[in-house]
Amino acid sequence: MTPLLERDIYLFDLDNTLYHPKEQIIEQIVVRMRDVVAKQMQLPTEQAYELCEDYYLKYGGTLRGLQLHHPELDIDEISFKAHHVDLQNVQADSALQQALSDNSKTRYVFTNSPRPYAERMLQHLGLADHFSGIFSVEQTRNYQMKPDPHAFERICQQFNFSATDAVMFDDQPSNLATAKAMGMRTVLVNRFDLDEHSACYRTEQLPKFLSKLNQAR
Repeated sequence: MTPLLERDIYLFDLDNTLYHPKEQIIEQIVVRMRDVVAKQMQLPTEQAYELCEDYYLKYGGTLRGLQLHHPELDIDEISFKAHHVDLQNVQADSALQQALSDNSKTRYVFTNSPRPYAERMLQHLGLADHFSGIFSVEQTRNYQMKPDPHAFERICQQFNFSATDAVMFDDQPSNLATAKAMGMRTVLVNRFDLDEHSACYRTEQLPKFLSKLNQAR
């Protein structure tokens, strides 16, 4: 783990990284996004789902595809409504809270989600005070989000660090591939379903992984 300790900036994705995928928040967002898009574009539900999925696969996020191909839509409204999810079943993790509290690195949340949702989720998880800042999708300025290199360049500019100073924790291999290509060290988180990956490290237990890092410093 020494290569990770050599970096001063730790970047954490939010969804399915700082909480477990079993909470099924992404599944809620997918359904809400589909329904909002169907309503705004007057499409059948199945067609709206296929459109959202296609844009997600092409651009790393449905919102980017909608912005590029449907400029008449209110992207901010779609984003807000899609992310207004029920957090009742999402459990705070005291071990993760402690591991982040004990960690001496400068930490930022780097998410493709909108800021109001990110702030709400971090508050719910009891993690709001454990990060020095949030870089949300609005700050890309044009919804050009991860895994596009533009998003990584923007967060480096926003918080004044170089990619080679950073470690990226994320559940999406495509995001980590961009991070690694730009010189970041990478940790794949919570991907029980993947046997192969190109990340520098992987973990399905982020609190324990961070605790080991903290003890090794």
